[in-house]
Amino acid sequence: MSKSSILQKPTISFIIPLMNEEDSLQELYDRIAEQANEHAREWEIIFIDDGSTDDSWSVVQDIAKQDSEHVKAIRFRSNQGKAPALSAGYAEVTGEIVFTLDADLQDDPKEIPRFLEKINEGEGWDVVSGFKEKRHDPWHKVLPSRVFNLMLSKVNGVKLHDHNCGFKCYRLEVVKALPMYGEMHRMVPSLASIEGFKTTEIVVEHHARVHGVSKYGVKRFLRGFMDMWSVYFIKNFRERPLHLMGGIAIICLMLAVGLWGLSLIPFFPNGLSMAMASAAPAALFTAPVVLMIGFLAEMITNRHYSEKHPLPISERIEIVNSEAKSKVISLSDASSGEETSSPRILVADDDGVMRSLAETILKREGWDVVTVDTAESAMAAINDDFDAVLLDIYLPGISGIEVLPKLKVLAPHTQVIVLSGSDSPKDGSESIKAGAFDFLSKPLIASELVETMGRAIQLSQSIRPANTQPRQVTQ
Repeated sequence: MSKSSILQKPTISFIIPLMNEEDSLQELYDRIAEQANEHAREWEIIFIDDGSTDDSWSVVQDIAKQDSEHVKAIRFRSNQGKAPALSAGYAEVTGEIVFTLDADLQDDPKEIPRFLEKINEGEGWDVVSGFKEKRHDPWHKVLPSRVFNLMLSKVNGVKLHDHNCGFKCYRLEVVKALPMYGEMHRMVPSLASIEGFKTTEIVVEHHARVHGVSKYGVKRFLRGFMDMWSVYFIKNFRERPLHLMGGIAIICLMLAVGLWGLSLIPFFPNGLSMAMASAAPAALFTAPVVLMIGFLAEMITNRHYSEKHPLPISERIEIVNSEAKSKVISLSDASSGEETSSPRILVADDDGVMRSLAETILKREGWDVVTVDTAESAMAAINDDFDAVLLDIYLPGISGIEVLPKLKVLAPHTQVIVLSGSDSPKDGSESIKAGAFDFLSKPLIASELVETMGRAIQLSQSIRPANTQPRQVTQ
């Protein structure tokens, strides 16, 4: 297999919620690892032990010792439910593609390549859900599930045969955007659609349970029914609850007027007329109470969404002002319009000493370097001719983390290496999640910078269109 094909493989994360599955975990890990080693550039498995009372955690510890490079795990003190387990996994993942699957071996890891093929087929899918067309479960479990899935597709407008299937594949930005609480794990496609993500499904093979016992009973269908209407409310009224409560208040007013009117008609018996006349004030007083609840909900919602809720922006085109353009330090060959055979690198750092040091190290390798001191100047300078960007995370004005996705839009093939003077591991994790190729800490180590930059250049040139002539990497 060529090096370029390896570089084009995605990084993958697997989230495995589990409870009392000690007999299946080792086999599950082996089968996932087999597929991941074949189809991922880098990968990780995150086991979430949801309060197991058997030896599941001991098995997970043994697996982590076998493969400390790919396995991490979280253990809850008590059983919290699948949604909190997934939420814990969502907070940990770093892969470009995220899989969730159950730990009972009913989901077959051999389907992983088919999920990857579907999510990358060019239709812009963000979520691929499994569809267990032929299920190896008892009829009293399958029939209610089919009815529930049909109702959920009708109510929330996401047409899937199997919303409940735990075997799903997501892009990283999906899991970072979805709220996960209560038992909302069944509602993932519906919640994703609210945020503007596109969902599809593929038929997957479903195996009969060999080890352990099912954790689901009749109660889950009743809870699922309530969650379905909860998602319906979120989809239609989460940002405008007053529309719902105001509608109910108007109905109460109309009911009050109607009851009063009917109570005056001599056609009805005296007892019924008196009952309607007595009920009318109750309906009338209910209307303003419901309306005030709506106003309070509207105020809380507006405050929450204005402060915390990110808008579902997928792309952005920025205006670059003339002042930013004037700050770009152009190379002589760039101004003359001559072609260059050397890799091109953009260094964005407000520290003049650090900027000069990085430029010296990189030029020593025969690479062309452009330096800027602000995020705005970086956006003015960037284009897809650059192979890599060395980006300071703490730039003045717009930070490196904020400008990183904008640079990726302006130059899709250019790889971004984030640089930070902080010792906080949070900087590194946030950079990778935002789309950085890698993360380096200050002070710069020349050999580390050159090695990381070389890998970034190789990846950049390997993923460029075939009609683009790649520049020669000099190391």
